[in-house]
Amino acid sequence: MDNKNNRKKLYEYNNVLKSIDDCYRNIAKRYGFSEAAFWTLYTLRMEPGNITQSDVCTVLYQPKQTVNSALKKLESEGYITLTPAGAHTKNISLTKSGTKLCEQTVDKVIEAECAALGNMTDEETENMTALMKLYSVLLKNQTAKI
Repeated sequence: MDNKNNRKKLYEYNNVLKSIDDCYRNIAKRYGFSEAAFWTLYTLRMEPGNITQSDVCTVLYQPKQTVNSALKKLESEGYITLTPAGAHTKNISLTKSGTKLCEQTVDKVIEAECAALGNMTDEETENMTALMKLYSVLLKNQTAKI
């Protein structure tokens, strides 16, 4: 592919990504969450077992400070508890009110995502995921050279 065509495809691809980001940003705002709080709650609903702040940072590709701010706010509002699990590690758990909040908000987003994917064939979803993973690896390799 020539550079001009690559730029056109890149613009189109980035526009799609920004549109998806905008969906999540708007839903977080509609529910009164910061994006970091929304994604933290989302992660707590999607990740099985015990999860720590470090795990959330890894899953979300977010700095510790960003996640920590979201956790402090969620804890002060009574939606999560932080339980020591080591010298510098705390497990994050939803409280009853946090679980109820997620049922009314985050779970609905997950249901919408599943419904959207349900309108695609298995082959389409597998191809989409495989191609996004490939692009991610290739982009990381190229940006490492900068």
